[in-house]
Amino acid sequence: MMKRFYSLSLVLSLVVLMTGCKNNNNANQGNTNNQSKDQNTQTKISKKNNDTIDLKQRTGIPFQISQATQDTVPLLGIMINLEKNLAVVQAGIWRGDYQIISEAANAIVNHGYIPNREIQKIQAILGKEGLKNFVAADKNLHNKAKELAQAAKDKKMDQIVIRTTELIQRCSSCHVKYRGPLRDNPKWLER
Repeated sequence: MMKRFYSLSLVLSLVVLMTGCKNNNNANQGNTNNQSKDQNTQTKISKKNNDTIDLKQRTGIPFQISQATQDTVPLLGIMINLEKNLAVVQAGIWRGDYQIISEAANAIVNHGYIPNREIQKIQAILGKEGLKNFVAADKNLHNKAKELAQAAKDKKMDQIVIRTTELIQRCSSCHVKYRGPLRDNPKWLER
């Protein structure tokens, strides 16, 4: 029941986001005069100081993409980086920043590799078939992230939202299936 509620609330949130993005243009047309005055003021400030006002300065929230190293990284480190990059994708959606969405999606695609000793632990805990399914889930994540990066490159917000939803669903289903068994198994903590 909770899983169905989570999926429904996620989809509804993304639909609201898509609708908001489309309706934002219509709502903003009525405020054109006020925005023009504000933009002129910002432009004057920018020209006066020879600085540009970037997204971080306006919002106070920096984008923090965790770039892949193509090295081996402990599984927990990989998951933390994936979480950060997915958060950047979502912030990029809210801000309509296609470039940052593409960069974050590509960072997801190119995450680090799990060390061999952890792969051996995963196999010991999940079995050969479980490891095979775990690897398949990771490949699926890569494919969805590639599709997301392409949608961002093509500047198709509706596809970006769909791909992001699919990516979140893939992450969630993988966590439901594998996180508990791995994290809760004493073998995982062995050195």
